[in-house]
Amino acid sequence: MVTDEKLVSVRQLCHLRDSEALARVMSAIETNEVKPSPAWTPGPAETNPEYQLIVEANSLAVDIDGEVGTIHKFTRDKYGKRFPELESLITSPLEYLRTVKELGNELDRAKNNPALPGFLTQATIMVVSVTASTTQG
Repeated sequence: MVTDEKLVSVRQLCHLRDSEALARVMSAIETNEVKPSPAWTPGPAETNPEYQLIVEANSLAVDIDGEVGTIHKFTRDKYGKRFPELESLITSPLEYLRTVKELGNELDRAKNNPALPGFLTQATIMVVSVTASTTQG
């Protein structure tokens, strides 16, 4: 197990992105988009390969949600030293991560960043930019 002091990259914590299970399920989903199975298969639904794929995909969705939470916590722990107020301004994990990616160490870019309006409201961008200009981080 890797301790927090030794963590340099989020990839040390999260391995789902490069996992064989994710690649297999994504490939199967793409195959089913091209060649869907027949509408009805005799027998119990649990024996249908498409049903099994749906069950696996749902399980991976739960795993993905867990890893998003892990990445969010990792990022908050690291970026909180630079901009501690951001955590209270943006509570959605994905919006927080995207904001951190866009701002990086240059907090003065918050007001005129062209990517931020794609996922944050103008009011939130204004609050983030004003807070960023006065942060103690």
